[in-house]
Amino acid sequence: MKSALFGLSLVLAIAALTPASPSLAGVSQNDETYADRRERPGMGRSEADPIGADFDLPPGLELVSPMMGYNTSNPEDCDHKYEDQAVGHGEDVRLCLVFRNRTGGPIRLELPPGLVFVSRNRAVQNGMLAKRVAIEVPAGERFFQPLFLYCINGERDGSNPEEAYGVGPVIGYPEMVALFRFLETKDVNASNFAIVAATIHELNNFGKLDAFAQSQLDSLPDL
Repeated sequence: MKSALFGLSLVLAIAALTPASPSLAGVSQNDETYADRRERPGMGRSEADPIGADFDLPPGLELVSPMMGYNTSNPEDCDHKYEDQAVGHGEDVRLCLVFRNRTGGPIRLELPPGLVFVSRNRAVQNGMLAKRVAIEVPAGERFFQPLFLYCINGERDGSNPEEAYGVGPVIGYPEMVALFRFLETKDVNASNFAIVAATIHELNNFGKLDAFAQSQLDSLPDL
């Protein structure tokens, strides 16, 4: 019951904060209503840089730039760290982060939901976190961490080991923030993260969820 009520609250919050949008049924990328939908910088078909709050690393911690795409089949360039050592979820944007910790001790880094990693190639998707992730970075010159993200540009290509990324802002659009809050108490894992990906796609393209997407979101188990 609590999950259903929370889901209803999400629908109401999104409906109140966003304009009416067409149903997914029968809507293609060539439809005028689709082409005229509200676009946001760095999301959907926009090639502009994303807009949001700045994200800063803790003192003494550096992130090697640019960040390169993660090679899922052969992660040699990511210190041979395989998928089971990754944080975050997503299939289309997968990166290998390389940290330098100059403090002499471990640093716990938290990456917030809404944090965007921006592709330097506008034909390749930007990636976004939907749930907070924590990374324990030991002292040293090089610590490798695979990071999986949700795509926010459905018409672009996915990441690959040849593509470079930079750290972007933390977006704060109301319907996305409502989703992040909803997911805080949900168990998102390798078997169900596609539901979150589909939700982000709908919110990104239409500003709200249809009944089927909402029912799928409500099906996510509690932590």
